[in-house]
Amino acid sequence: MTTSSMTTRTAPGVPTGTELAIELTDRAARRVRSLLDSDAATAGFGLRIGVEAGGCSGYQYSLALAPEAGPEDLVVGQDGFEVFVSRTMAPLLHGVRIDYVESLTSSGFTFSNPNASDSCGCGNSFAATAAAEQSAADAALRALVEQAMADIRPYLQRDGGDATVVSVVDGVVSVRLTGACGGCSMASGTVTGVIERRLKELLPEVRRVTLVP
Repeated sequence: MTTSSMTTRTAPGVPTGTELAIELTDRAARRVRSLLDSDAATAGFGLRIGVEAGGCSGYQYSLALAPEAGPEDLVVGQDGFEVFVSRTMAPLLHGVRIDYVESLTSSGFTFSNPNASDSCGCGNSFAATAAAEQSAADAALRALVEQAMADIRPYLQRDGGDATVVSVVDGVVSVRLTGACGGCSMASGTVTGVIERRLKELLPEVRRVTLVP
């Protein structure tokens, strides 16, 4: 069985660095194209793939036709359509393989997920590995940190500086100061007195903020 080649890009405004590889078999891709072509109202739509709490094992997959990517989506190019995945869900879906099967009694999409520690017999529900769950939690917190930084940056920018979020791991936010803030003698004070203090006020999940060169 052949599979479809896919190329990932980010929607405008989404930080880069999030891994996402999704594999659709030819059968799955043909089925998606058939669904898109079956109604003029879905012309130009893409396929949204997600996970949500529920099902037999803790998480369940979700598929839907969507008109466009959201502001926090990763976009995966597919032959004839695009696939949209929320950046916060990417750690739970990275490496997933999607097929479409038909039998005398049933038909539907099936999922093979390397991030699953256990899967339900229905094939649509799974339990995630601890590493995948932690990565998903980090991605969700990073999205909130990026939103909070929009409130913090004006304080830095009025003095000619700025800050970029480099990573968020287990509640530790790493930032890089740029402009007038980068390399100045007050850099450490800016991180702890401005960025860390404000992030902790807005997001109790943030444990500390570290400065990276």
